Amino acid sequence: MAAMTFLQLAQRLAQECGVSNSPTSCQAQVGEMKRLVDWIATAYQEIQELHDDWDWQLNDFSFTTVAQQQLYTTANVITAGDFGSWKVDSLRAYTTGNNYGDEQLLIPVKYEMFRNQYMYGTMRSTFARPAAFATDPSTHGLLLGPIPDSTGWTVLGQYYRKPTILSQDSDVPTLPDRYHMAIVYKAMISYGYFEVAPEQLQRGQDAYGKILAQMEIDQIQGITFGQPLA
Repeated sequence: MAAMTFLQLAQRLAQECGVSNSPTSCQAQVGEMKRLVDWIATAYQEIQELHDDWDWQLNDFSFTTVAQQQLYTTANVITAGDFGSWKVDSLRAYTTGNNYGDEQLLIPVKYEMFRNQYMYGTMRSTFARPAAFATDPSTHGLLLGPIPDSTGWTVLGQYYRKPTILSQDSDVPTLPDRYHMAIVYKAMISYGYFEVAPEQLQRGQDAYGKILAQMEIDQIQGITFGQPLA
């Protein structure tokens, strides 16, 4: 299935629900057309928020350490400003320019334990190759331990992007094209409740449930369970 834009999704919702008219734009709508547009936008937002570790939200990052600097904020590491959360099992480090020859995984450590191990006593001024990291609770940045001794280390890994919002007609959801109809069917559930239309409600629930189950198997690492449909 080809990708659908925000406007195309709203138009497809009108078609699936048997609405006689269809939005010509997602901006400045009123009445029923505004409801169709809003239901699509809300459905997309809610699908993204079902899980904070959808595979489609993964993105790569890398940065070079600064000598004697322990904290690297998300602004230091990710220029796009789309940070949601770290994929904590993905971080590793290697000697810059060494073509990954000495690449090693960085061990994720809970902040309290990290603070007691790497931000205590002589470790406050111990500089060496980073071997572990924690997430700073105030900035959500990365704390490296031990503190890097030079600019010679490259840290890389993955993070999950934060949910995006559909606003312009041409906006395209970030989830894979083959799952775009999940947005339409979830919005159809809202239409069915609002219009007290049991046929559309049931169709929306059944179709959305099937796509969501497929999407969770395909786009979530490990075993997971689906969320309620409404």
